[in-house]
Amino acid sequence: MKIIDTFAVITDSLYSVQYDDESLHEFEKYFDLWNNPMYLREFFEEHEKDLKSGFWSDITIEEAIIRTRKEAKSLEKKIKQLAEYGKVDPDETLSTFFEPLSVGKIEKFEKDKAKGLSRKSWLRIYAIRIDVNFFVVCGGAIKLTKTMNTRIHLLKELEKLEFTRNYLMENEEDNLDFVELT
Repeated sequence: MKIIDTFAVITDSLYSVQYDDESLHEFEKYFDLWNNPMYLREFFEEHEKDLKSGFWSDITIEEAIIRTRKEAKSLEKKIKQLAEYGKVDPDETLSTFFEPLSVGKIEKFEKDKAKGLSRKSWLRIYAIRIDVNFFVVCGGAIKLTKTMNTRIHLLKELEKLEFTRNYLMENEEDNLDFVELT
């Protein structure tokens, strides 16, 4: 795994990394995937047992696709709004929305997550918190299980979080090279 670029989603507040095995940076990649009905059908068919586990009630794959696309749109809008508002309003920052991945663990370059806006949402955006309104997105997932430790796609997100955190810490002194999106 290698980070080949870092892009500004919202200049001076929200950035996203691109890994060498991906054609898009992580923020764009996940919101594209969550709006792609073919990807979502394949995902929910592969994880149908988790979807039908009871926690998510009696939801069909078609309902899950519709719900995911709707939530993704509102989640993307919310994150971008907070990234903008946070530049001028200290009460409306990305830190008011993202939360630490591990409760009770305070660390430099904290590993954080943002959840979809509904009470029971399976959408997650994972990011590293550099400052109050300065985050670097390094992944995302549809999380249908209680923990991240039992599914391969979620374990990969944990690995990306740790890798990106280490990358940012190692390059902290080098004035990170953030690229503007066009």
